[in-house]
Amino acid sequence: ALGITTHTLPTLLNAFVAIGIVLGAAAAAWLVTLKTVKRCMPAGILMGVAVVLFALQHQLVNAAVLLVAIGMLGGFFVVPLNALLQDRGKLTVGAGNAIAVQNLGENSAMLLMLGLYSLVVKLGTPVVAVGIGFGVLFALAIGGLWLWQARR
Repeated sequence: ALGITTHTLPTLLNAFVAIGIVLGAAAAAWLVTLKTVKRCMPAGILMGVAVVLFALQHQLVNAAVLLVAIGMLGGFFVVPLNALLQDRGKLTVGAGNAIAVQNLGENSAMLLMLGLYSLVVKLGTPVVAVGIGFGVLFALAIGGLWLWQARR
């Protein structure tokens, strides 16, 4: 979709995401506390939307800007949630067990998504459709979690 023919450009695109993550994590450290951790939930939904927009790009500059935005939203979303999990885990099962369970959950989710990705690719789904589907699924999942948490 972006017409990439070199092996160095994908690495550069990954760097854009990394820069965004650093910026998002810094913003989260400045704007979010454990008491205001709910502020990070819209960033998760917006990250899914940004992935959908990224999947539709055909211009490299637009894609790079969206990758920085995806990274920023991801850093702003994940860093406070990790802090919350570790804080609550420390009080209940201990810091080490909380981190172990968190890592188990994250790695299980990655394996599940890799399996789903492999399945849809094997079925011949175009890569743009895969990106759109992942973005929509992510936005809906985080939105659902946000609504579920708000009702509790």
